[in-house]
Amino acid sequence: MFKSLALALLLAVPAMAATSKSEVKELDKIPRLHPEYPLPAEPNQVFYIERSSNSNTVIYAANLDKDGKLQKDEPITAFWRWYNVDGHKKSLNFVERMMAYGIKSVKHDGPNGSYSFKVAAMPERTLYIGLDAKGTPEVFTKFGNRWATISYIYLEVVDKGLMPDVPSLDLFGIDRENGKALHEHITRQ
Repeated sequence: MFKSLALALLLAVPAMAATSKSEVKELDKIPRLHPEYPLPAEPNQVFYIERSSNSNTVIYAANLDKDGKLQKDEPITAFWRWYNVDGHKKSLNFVERMMAYGIKSVKHDGPNGSYSFKVAAMPERTLYIGLDAKGTPEVFTKFGNRWATISYIYLEVVDKGLMPDVPSLDLFGIDRENGKALHEHITRQ
């Protein structure tokens, strides 16, 4: 809970957060920053958040109706996989939903019938969930000025007592125009 609150305080509250710097690079492939961590593979998974502090992972998955379309009232959901215990699924708690990993502001206003939304700890970043040409759910956003489908987000967490520090985060995805791997590194200044 404290890590979620710290993330929210560091990234979500503009008046309290330091300014940030973003750098986007093209890569040969999307790296696994912690290859020893389990690789999530949930039904309808669209991306996940991995943290340096332990292997517990927040999974984001599409909610599909019986026809394979996104559910209009709740097209995306988030939950934990507690890999450092026994891998069980766990709901986000109230603080995590409201201040860190929860889904905010879902609207049916994105390109090609997609839904826009925000992750609570990144209110400045709009993400979109939609279906690709094959009907597979995906989440995309801009990495700099390039549209990319998100694969995963990595948080660097430094434990400093009750309030851990999150000095940087990394977004990894695939450029929607040319299919190349992209990496956006965001650091607090």
